[in-house]
Amino acid sequence: MRLFIQLTTLLLIFISPVLAKKKILFLAGPPSHGSGEHEFRAGCMLLADALNESGLEVDAKVHWYGWPKDESIFDDVDACIIYADAGGKLGNKVEFLDKKVKAGMGIMFMHYGVHPSKEVGEKYFKHWIGGYMETGWSVNPHWIAEMTARQGHPVAHGLDQPIVAFDEFYWNMRFPTKDECDGCHPLATAIPTPEKIVHYINLWNRHGDDCFGTEQALMWCRDPQQTSRGRGIGFVGGHYHRNWAIDDFRKLVLNSIVWLARGDVPKNGVSSKPITEAMLNVNLDRSKKDKRVKLPTDALLQQKPMQRPDLSQRKKGRR
Repeated sequence: MRLFIQLTTLLLIFISPVLAKKKILFLAGPPSHGSGEHEFRAGCMLLADALNESGLEVDAKVHWYGWPKDESIFDDVDACIIYADAGGKLGNKVEFLDKKVKAGMGIMFMHYGVHPSKEVGEKYFKHWIGGYMETGWSVNPHWIAEMTARQGHPVAHGLDQPIVAFDEFYWNMRFPTKDECDGCHPLATAIPTPEKIVHYINLWNRHGDDCFGTEQALMWCRDPQQTSRGRGIGFVGGHYHRNWAIDDFRKLVLNSIVWLARGDVPKNGVSSKPITEAMLNVNLDRSKKDKRVKLPTDALLQQKPMQRPDLSQRKKGRR
């Protein structure tokens, strides 16, 4: 009997980490745009609710508007998702996060979150997520992309067709060299062409022209061979809040978060209930009756392309 108890105890010790819920922490940045754009808090809450209701062993929480005063919120977190402006504006907290990543916490940055300062990008983002957006190198037009998830990878589970969406999808990230890269590769790609660009904005440069017709990573990762270190993901989409109502757009991100936390992504992907217009309009930063967020429509995918700017005449504008 004593031997049976000892063996049972050992078995529980070995399997308990597998059975434990994966802890996911979302950090949502403060408001910065008009209603329906950069809805970091509302977007994080939709994704957290979807994870918590997925039936998976996941516990997702959202902290919004600034760095948590109580840093114990990071205790035992398996994956941290930062959806905020300017790389999260982390300041000296990059050192705190670096220690967490080196200790095994996965980290993901979404949309403007992938755009830190060059110094922070080179020192941290390359090593955390495998790349970052760099002013003067990367571009940020609003365009219609047909995203294809990396076949054979867990993030592609349940995604058989390209994901078509209109968003401010950045491209031409600053990625590490082959010598610097440890498990870096794209997770979802699309090919930009002039016919797909609806709006060129402030960061357009000659590199955007040079990349037309080439496959671009809109989601990428760093999956280090050293499994004690956290995985990392960058995703450029998420400017328009309405896109979370696109089932496969949402599934791609949910799959990626579960994989980031070193969880098992179901064969058919992470399931979630359809997002309604009412759900889109909960927790908005600047909710107004006359500016309700509408569900995405086919008309958004039929917009006419904008004339390509003459870079020799273009002046640097606001974001």
